[in-house]
Amino acid sequence: MAANGRASVRPVERHGAPPRPAGRSRSVAPPSRRPSPSPSRARPAAADNDGGSDSCRVRVAVRLRPKNSEDLAHGADFDSCVELQPECKKLKLKKNNWSCESYRFDEVFSENASQKRVYEVVAKPSVLEGYNGTVMAYGQTGTGKTYTVGRLGNDDPSEGGIMVRALEHILSVMSLETDSVAISFLQLYLESVQDLLAPEKTNIPIVEDPKTGEVSLPGAAKVEIRDLEHVFQLLQIGEMNRHAANTKMNTESSRSHAILIRSSRIEDGSNTSLPNGTDNLFPDNLPLVLKSKLLIVDLAGSERIDKSGSEGHMIEEAKFINLSLTSLGKCINALAENSPHIPTRDSKLTRILRDSFGGTARTSLIVTIGPSSRHFSETSSTIMFGQRAMKIVNTIRIKEEVDYESLYKKVEHEVDHLTSEMERQQKLKNSEKMQLEKKLKESEASLNDLKVTSNMQIENMAMEKCQLESTIKRLMLDLEKEKGKNNILSEQIIHLETSLDENKQKQLENISNTNILADTTKSHEKKIRELLKQLEDERSRSASMNDHLNVLQQQLSDAQNYFQENIACELEKQLSRTTEEFASQISSLEERIADLISEKELVYEELKSTQEKMQQEMRHRQGLEDEILRLKQSLADNCSEESKALCGMVRSGSGLGSVPFMSKSGKSRELLSSQRSNISKIFEEVGLPNVLALLKSDELEVQIHAVKVVANLAAEDVNQEKIVEEGGLDALLSLLETSENTTIHRVTAGAIANLAMNGSNQGLIMNKGGARLLANIASKTNDPQTLRMVAGALANLCGNEKLHVMLKQDGGIKALLGMFRTGHNEVIAQIARGMANFAKCESRVISQGHRKGRSLLIEEGVLNWMVANSSAFSASTRRHIELAFCHLAQNEDNARDIILTGGIKELLRISRESSRDDTRNLAKKALNSNPAFFKEIQ
Repeated sequence: MAANGRASVRPVERHGAPPRPAGRSRSVAPPSRRPSPSPSRARPAAADNDGGSDSCRVRVAVRLRPKNSEDLAHGADFDSCVELQPECKKLKLKKNNWSCESYRFDEVFSENASQKRVYEVVAKPSVLEGYNGTVMAYGQTGTGKTYTVGRLGNDDPSEGGIMVRALEHILSVMSLETDSVAISFLQLYLESVQDLLAPEKTNIPIVEDPKTGEVSLPGAAKVEIRDLEHVFQLLQIGEMNRHAANTKMNTESSRSHAILIRSSRIEDGSNTSLPNGTDNLFPDNLPLVLKSKLLIVDLAGSERIDKSGSEGHMIEEAKFINLSLTSLGKCINALAENSPHIPTRDSKLTRILRDSFGGTARTSLIVTIGPSSRHFSETSSTIMFGQRAMKIVNTIRIKEEVDYESLYKKVEHEVDHLTSEMERQQKLKNSEKMQLEKKLKESEASLNDLKVTSNMQIENMAMEKCQLESTIKRLMLDLEKEKGKNNILSEQIIHLETSLDENKQKQLENISNTNILADTTKSHEKKIRELLKQLEDERSRSASMNDHLNVLQQQLSDAQNYFQENIACELEKQLSRTTEEFASQISSLEERIADLISEKELVYEELKSTQEKMQQEMRHRQGLEDEILRLKQSLADNCSEESKALCGMVRSGSGLGSVPFMSKSGKSRELLSSQRSNISKIFEEVGLPNVLALLKSDELEVQIHAVKVVANLAAEDVNQEKIVEEGGLDALLSLLETSENTTIHRVTAGAIANLAMNGSNQGLIMNKGGARLLANIASKTNDPQTLRMVAGALANLCGNEKLHVMLKQDGGIKALLGMFRTGHNEVIAQIARGMANFAKCESRVISQGHRKGRSLLIEEGVLNWMVANSSAFSASTRRHIELAFCHLAQNEDNARDIILTGGIKELLRISRESSRDDTRNLAKKALNSNPAFFKEIQ
């Protein structure tokens, strides 16, 4: 709401966004899917048809519930008090046949209006226009609020309520890359904010920003949604954790206010990208984001205890529901009358809805009513609530901020990209350097191998040269020897020639000796020819040896010159070429390394400047967070002081008329009123201690009258605590154990049943052996009225899941089932009610994960009794038996027993023939969700 409490006050400037850069502006038209809002402030939207340029009136629609089974049961006697005129958007409320009043609303829905039309007219304008919005359902219990708002439509999608359709609509148009939508699902139960998606979170604090007045619940779980299946799972979890109860007007009556909060973050289309370079850090290019919040509220229905038949802890729930709705009505009245004070702090509900009425949200209210004239006063009150709400004018606006988170992510991405690119370049350079070093090493290895090979070849050639030289020397020696021999032969030849000459002369001288010497001469000539031939051979051999030596020397000289020159040249060329290539590669590497070092220095400088700016932003953000923590602590201190001021509230009693055990005897209301007045006079004149003392009287009549007085006093909530404190419960249990009188048993059991409607008394009764005593009485007596009281007391104890195990151990469940032997309808009705309470509480505990295993009822043989008798009694008794059976079927550990006892047929019958829609839906849910049941049906 506005700061001064008036509905038409202009909005306060939102903080948290930087000032708008100069030269940027935007028109005031309502935003489209991708608006281009200002990053500096949230501006008012276009005017509604009833207000100024920045005002929007609360829009109110009315929806009429179709006739239910209770209305149809009256047949021709049914009297409708409502007449609709949808074409004129009017509604006539008939008090009687001659008096009626006409009212105008923004929209009037008949009982045949579809869920789709209701959503499009009431909720769709508030879902995607960029403003904070509120869609709320208000009305009497049982008029279809939860159906209109929270229906999931699992079996029939056309029956989906506003919650499902709103989230489906959002998911269909949002961008998964840039937009984000998160939901929180809460309930306000007994003036405590509880998280339906995280049941362990209870008593969540409500925080208000002292500057902007914005209300938030920081302790609530926020779940980001991405698809419709996820939405269904979350809503089903929340629906299972929400408190509900069975009343006369609604078998699934909501006992808490359900609040679905959708928080969306939509990126502004005008600045969705971050430009390259350093200009992207200036204000003109800052990315913008739209933030909006949608509240979808399913209020618990207002109820009257005498009509709803609430009992025990349900009365306490009804008180808190009516108290919060009364506080909401006071705020609506104050806003409609422009009162200077708006009592928003009277209830947590009004604190949460502070922005919805008289604040900055676009609010749509749908009020649900029933057609029956029996509820004329509730219908009239609901219509007047809507009429007063139509007078409230809100100031709506768009909230847009600089998207620092997106900016930080983009800068961080850019830094990461540059870092990775630099690392990639560095790795590439290192890889190239390693390759060049590898090539250089290979070249050096090749050069070394070549040197080794050349040295080996040179060594081999030197060895060959040495060998050739030694061979030549040996040949020269042989040649010298041959020359010596030739000289000797030459000398011999010369000597022989000389001898020949001498012989010739001797022949001349000795002609006579010719014949003798002729033979000798021939022999000598022959020898001479042989010697000459040998000399010729030696000469030719010597000449050939000289030629061969010359050839060898020439070959040796040529080989030395060739190998030395060629190898040296080749090595010099290869070494020169390798050196040149290596030098060029080294120079190119040095140039590239220098370039990379300069690029690295530039990148480091840019990164350093970016990091300094990010550190400045982080310091600024840390300062803001410290300031927020300080403000939250201050607000928490203020809330604690307010809670201390409110802790003195006194719980009012419900009256004797709300007690089922002392008011169902069929007497007239005058007799009951007279009985109450007489009992009150006795209580005032005698006093409670004296009345309790009479319980120990020796006279039977005195005991009976004293027990009746205590039983009637126990019917009032304000007296129950006094009775327990004064020892009344101990006296009643002692009397139940010691007395043998049937009347005392009946009245005492009724008094204990009245005390058992209070949750705090139930534990005391069980701890003091109350269930065991009641089971003992049930086994001894056959009186139907006494058994009815005993069954009623045990049925009330069955409504506390913490006592189930103790109740079974004390024989309470067995005794409750054993009372079926009487065949009395009222006794069996109480038995069925107890089974329904037990099964429902047990199903809730198991669904929340606090317990596992088979039901305690099945272990006592209750399942066979239900299957055999589910359709054998009155309609109300059948309803309780069917409800208990359907709750047992929700536990998968009970599936085998249900199948073995033939319970599948019973579930199918209930899903088709039950008179209650919620019971049929519960049976269908069990059949569809349990694979064992589905397999058995197939």
